[in-house]
Amino acid sequence: MNPTTITIPAATASGSGIKNSSSPGQYFLLSATSGPVRIVTNLGVEYDFTDAGSRFQSKTPWKSLTFYNDTGAPITVTFYSSKDPATLPDAAISSTINVTQAPVSNTLAGCVLEVEGHFLATPGVAGAAKAFVAASTYFRRATIIAMQSEDGDGAVNGAAVYIGNSATHQQIKLNPGDVWTIEADTGGKRDFLSWYIRGANNNDGVAILYV
Repeated sequence: MNPTTITIPAATASGSGIKNSSSPGQYFLLSATSGPVRIVTNLGVEYDFTDAGSRFQSKTPWKSLTFYNDTGAPITVTFYSSKDPATLPDAAISSTINVTQAPVSNTLAGCVLEVEGHFLATPGVAGAAKAFVAASTYFRRATIIAMQSEDGDGAVNGAAVYIGNSATHQQIKLNPGDVWTIEADTGGKRDFLSWYIRGANNNDGVAILYV
């Protein structure tokens, strides 16, 4: 399985930069990218990626991929598209490894401190979708609460808000006070920049606690 490298032109006033690729497959791996991209299969399924190592798979094989660039500069991506599971090739290893097994201490003092964060994400103007954050913010686990502030003062939203990992689709409906959890796989991380919120009321939002 050989990688494919393409350059997606910058977005213009008339819309996103677009690059088509005849790359059939069922497994996709983005091995390198110089910016955020949207990928749509010929089956009509859309994915939003910002990081190298992102991947997806489909039960039904796709025949082609269309890459979209919503930024003002060209973006170069390298990817694998295959009928077999996509994995990055391992680097050659030529060394002697000496392993010393340190005792495991199952105590509070032996635990690693997790840095916790929090913020409030609000919908865009007139019900438009808006990214949770303005720049990449990574997390492993997040609790999302449909409320207007972080103060815990009972200021729940006035109406439902919708969240999702696409600028064009927010499939998760959160009624006032609802709670939703997002968690990465073991050893992985996620990016709040890939998550969007939409709602009818500008004062509504979601309070987010994360590690």
